[in-house]
Amino acid sequence: MKKNNRILILFFSVAVICMMLIFRLFYIQLVRGPFLTHESFLQKTSGVGEKVRGQIFDRNGKPLTGTYSSSYAIISPNWLTLSEKQLLVKENILNSIDDDDAKNISVTHENQEVLYNLKDKTPGIFIYNKNIRYGPTALATHVVGFEGETGIEKTFDSFLSSNIESRYVYNDGLGQPIAGLALNEQVAKTWGVKLTIDKDLQKIVEDVMDKSIESGAVVVIEPKSGEILAMASRPNYKQFQLEQYLNQENAPLINRAVESYAPGSIFKIVILSAALEEKLTQLNEVFYCSGFEKVGDNIFKCSSYERGGHGELTLKDALAFSCNSVFIQLGIRLGKDKILEYASLFGLGEKTLIGLPEEKEGNLPSKDEVFCQDLGNLSIGQGAIGITPIQAAQIILTIVNDGVTKKPILIKEVIDQDGNTPVFKLSDEKPERILSAETAKKVRESLEAATEYGTGESANPQNNRRVGGKTGTAEIENQISHAWFVGYYPADAPELVMSVFVEHGGSGSATAAPIFKEIIERISVIR
Repeated sequence: MKKNNRILILFFSVAVICMMLIFRLFYIQLVRGPFLTHESFLQKTSGVGEKVRGQIFDRNGKPLTGTYSSSYAIISPNWLTLSEKQLLVKENILNSIDDDDAKNISVTHENQEVLYNLKDKTPGIFIYNKNIRYGPTALATHVVGFEGETGIEKTFDSFLSSNIESRYVYNDGLGQPIAGLALNEQVAKTWGVKLTIDKDLQKIVEDVMDKSIESGAVVVIEPKSGEILAMASRPNYKQFQLEQYLNQENAPLINRAVESYAPGSIFKIVILSAALEEKLTQLNEVFYCSGFEKVGDNIFKCSSYERGGHGELTLKDALAFSCNSVFIQLGIRLGKDKILEYASLFGLGEKTLIGLPEEKEGNLPSKDEVFCQDLGNLSIGQGAIGITPIQAAQIILTIVNDGVTKKPILIKEVIDQDGNTPVFKLSDEKPERILSAETAKKVRESLEAATEYGTGESANPQNNRRVGGKTGTAEIENQISHAWFVGYYPADAPELVMSVFVEHGGSGSATAAPIFKEIIERISVIR
């Protein structure tokens, strides 16, 4: 009996030990397995690696950062022969033959021949490829921004960041570097932020700007969706050479597409819209321009001042020829309350919320800040009022959409590390009608007159497709005026809305409108 009890106890003890071992193996292999595998890998790796970061794409999934692959070399002097060290010292790759510290250097045009000749002859040189996030072919740099600091890179910094490290190199048992395992295979290649930007259109816009705009901005929008197809600012900068631009006087890091400037005569679109909507006038009403208007103690000259004024002209022609006298008369008829009300309805004085942290609200003065003598300036887009190029495009967007406001959209979708697309919204604002379709149609008729025979003639493309738009020349005290053109193409069924701003560019007719024309001509070839 006692013998049987001993056997049972022994059997039970063995069974318990076996169960404990099974549970321990289960815990190590299945529960702790991934972690221990990762730690084991990290113990073997050298310090060549970096945190994986989500990408920023255009609407078609093409990266905008100019990411490219570059070759690097790890030099392990302890694995080199004396003659190999002497050669590397001669080529200024090593400091001396006594230099025993491992080096990780970029393969350049000057050193590549020596390094590639030696790499198959010695274990002391190992060459690998590394992805560089920002490259010379990057586009929309002011929109994309710099990692964690500006633009979309700042807005979505936490979403684009990760704790996953991509190792390009790890060591074998002898400490010799060999090809690494790219841990970024654990995340979807589409992980990142997809913008509404069209890379091909963006390239066209930037090419034209590089030739024609020293300082300014261009915004191109698809009117039906409100999606921004291109947005660029000049002067430009390159993210991989950021230090070179930090203290330049022309401030290349500023995104002028979301900075505030005096709008000049493009604000007359708001004045015309308000007066027509309030039924205070009609396009065929005849006004008289003597070349100037006196408001309080202030005298405001029209562009026709030297010629003695425009004389009699209809409201439609007043918009076409950008007559200051008529629009000051119209502004006085409207009054400051209505002008500011409609400016606010058009979205001026507030951010468009496209997702750029640098975006300014512009400046829309309060009613208390506008006095009788200020109405002259306000009516022609001068004085205290300021708008951004994206807001300027939004004005035209409303007119093209039959009087319905539509917020510009820059973020198309976000894609997480698993390839999923969570719902993301920067703004819950819905389209709102601020003008009747009839009013919007009359405004378009006037804008098309401006490009047919008025100040915007130089905006017409050579493909015989009609456009509509408005020039602006915003006077700046003791400085050259800012040049504007806002418009749409083609006139009969608009596919594109665009604002062109040239800082201190002089005349909108002579400077900004021809840029609109060239961009339209080049885009129309590929669309």
